[in-house]
Amino acid sequence: MQLLRKLQQRPFLRYASSTQPFYARFKYGPRSRAEFWGLVAGASIFPVFVALTNWYENQKLVKPELAPDFQSTKSVKMEPRTQLGGPFRLRESRTGEYITDEELFKDKWTLLYFGFSKCAEICPNTLTYISQVMKACDEEYGNDPDLANEEKKLQAVFLSIDFLRDQPEVVEKFVRKYDPRVRGLCGTKQEVETAAKAWRVYYSSVDETDEEREAREAKGVDAPVIDDTYQFDHSSAIYLVGPDCKMKDFYFQVMGIRDTVDRIGVHISDVYGFSDTRKE
Repeated sequence: MQLLRKLQQRPFLRYASSTQPFYARFKYGPRSRAEFWGLVAGASIFPVFVALTNWYENQKLVKPELAPDFQSTKSVKMEPRTQLGGPFRLRESRTGEYITDEELFKDKWTLLYFGFSKCAEICPNTLTYISQVMKACDEEYGNDPDLANEEKKLQAVFLSIDFLRDQPEVVEKFVRKYDPRVRGLCGTKQEVETAAKAWRVYYSSVDETDEEREAREAKGVDAPVIDDTYQFDHSSAIYLVGPDCKMKDFYFQVMGIRDTVDRIGVHISDVYGFSDTRKE
């Protein structure tokens, strides 16, 4: 009898002999049928929720297939408001005569750069770089029977943003230091602004602030003076313009000659079939 009493004192025997529902027999647990089934439902929903979450995250990682050979790129048409380039009319340094953008770019491959002749370092270095790129293109593509004719169309254009100091003879003297295929352009303030705006080119203004004007007038100077030491701040991209007068690519000096020449070759060889739109 003593052994039976001891066994009945064991928890599992006490629970087994109890008439209470099994979920109410534990010290810590649900105290009603509703609480019990609520816990069961929660335990069932949780793994389903985890599985759905993992499936959703995996779906976001699935990458869409790209069209081969840049077919999707070939069909893209840039809206006019996002295209770089536009009509302009400027004086050519060699002749002093006005020339339009279409007359300048048509049937040519052009490396276009905006700068000014009094530039201390950036513009001379960039024109030297452009000259080296053109010579490298001569060596790379000049003897290629498929590309020689296109490579012969390569030219460079230096468009001066300095409408105050850069006259045709000044620009011509500056560009003559580099490759003979470099052509110079210059113009009035309005003409330069039109070209720069079309190509989204930034350059610092020479307009006076109120403080500068007051200081000048206090010194008795009637008009602002821009001497040869004045330096413009400006963007330094080199644009590749195609024979259809549209921009194809742009480069920076830090890219290096090899990379620039290779990318020019992609366009003049028309690898993807959409560089030249003259037939459209």
